[in-house]
Amino acid sequence: MSYSDDYSLASYGQMIEDTARLTPWREALRRHIHADSVFLDLGCGPGVMSFLAVQLGARKVYAIEPDGSIEIAKRCAADIPGAERIEWIRGLSTEMDLPEPADIIAGDLHGTVPFYTHNIASLADARRRHLRPGGVLLPSRDTLYAVPASAPLELESIDAPWRNNALNLDLTAALPWLVNHWWRARSQPVEAEQLLAEPQSWGCVDYRAEKECSGLDCTLEWTLTRTGRIDGLYVWFDGEVDDGIGFSNSPLLPERVYGRAFFPLEHSVDGIAGDRMRTRMTVRRVNADWVYRWDTTITTADGQPKAAFKQSTFKMLPGELDNLRKSEAGHTPTLGEAGKIQQAILAQMDGQHSLSAIAHDLMQRFPKKFRTFEQAFTEVASSSRRFG
Repeated sequence: MSYSDDYSLASYGQMIEDTARLTPWREALRRHIHADSVFLDLGCGPGVMSFLAVQLGARKVYAIEPDGSIEIAKRCAADIPGAERIEWIRGLSTEMDLPEPADIIAGDLHGTVPFYTHNIASLADARRRHLRPGGVLLPSRDTLYAVPASAPLELESIDAPWRNNALNLDLTAALPWLVNHWWRARSQPVEAEQLLAEPQSWGCVDYRAEKECSGLDCTLEWTLTRTGRIDGLYVWFDGEVDDGIGFSNSPLLPERVYGRAFFPLEHSVDGIAGDRMRTRMTVRRVNADWVYRWDTTITTADGQPKAAFKQSTFKMLPGELDNLRKSEAGHTPTLGEAGKIQQAILAQMDGQHSLSAIAHDLMQRFPKKFRTFEQAFTEVASSSRRFG
């Protein structure tokens, strides 16, 4: 299990192989694409959706992707009939205009849960600015579910390295932060007996709604149907790509490429069938991040308290609070050394100074930071790639 929600080229390969995911997407494209269609592939990655669109006869495809996987797509395009109708655009869709509106927009921008980086905002922006009136946005919606579970292997992967490690070091002081994160669960399907109650819906992200989803806030209640140790909550989503077709990344099923999430309890609780568990689950955006909170109470069938926890990803690591204060509206910032270095580099990116000249200038201005030309040049080249 890992706290990871990022995509790599290998991840894109897994997405291609994940037929339970790809089949509903292909069917949705088949429903809507016709010979005169303009198709927008949002976050195209290596271009699979774009290639499917031209195979289905789309007149024009705009494929947008901010990372380097789009270069792989361009190379693959040489072997795909009709790919000359694809215009590859590297960048963020929120920062560009298209020559024409799209009839269909597709964006599979999920992470382990739908609240992944800027995906919801990107889809909402695309619907407002890039979709013609009456056009179709894919996906349609995601419905999230949660269920209390006995999950000793999930908990062990969080707990064991810090409590019972081969180095015989007591690192348990780290555990309060570890149990205030959700984690990507193990890939193997869990046994039905591990789920201690019936799953409850946490809420829905409706991508076609006029108002952009800014988070969820729902109180979920369960009566345990099985006796077992409550270690945490499995959380997943059922994705509806288009009306009536979709997929699920339920922990009972073979894992989809997205994975599924595990929200640990602060510590395990012995549960008995008939016990009641109540969790208020919230997620909302704070600055550039999604913040999760899960407040839980567990009682006996007759209401006697057994446990209560308040957990949140907002319980930051030591030192992070100072960084958060720098985002407050009333904060008056001054440039630190890193900012002054960037300022010096950007001021000379004027079309008249070579990277080598800028690097030599950095060595003179910041001799303690850049002791060699290679160190300075690496910093300048990085800025050139990012801002040039």
